[in-house]
Amino acid sequence: MVKTIQLGLRIDKNLNKEIEYLAESEGVNKMAWIRRALADFVDQEKNVITKELVKGYINLINTEKDLKEFTGWNKMPEDISQARRENINSIKRTKE
Repeated sequence: MVKTIQLGLRIDKNLNKEIEYLAESEGVNKMAWIRRALADFVDQEKNVITKELVKGYINLINTEKDLKEFTGWNKMPEDISQARRENINSIKRTKE
């Protein structure tokens, strides 16, 4: 069972008209369109942050724990772990 919460939101009249037009053109009601648009936006933002955390992990800025907590991953993907190991080895070689 999916649990939901109710939010109150004020938006500009022109934005409301645009949303109504887009929802109508897709054949859905305005609230369904807003829920989908918001979910899509959140997914896109999460993808951007995940990419930044992966780069930070490879470059020794973020920890594995940070990345796993944000993404919900139980196990680090092998390609990401390998990239981090290669970066560590590269750093070690430059210090020798």
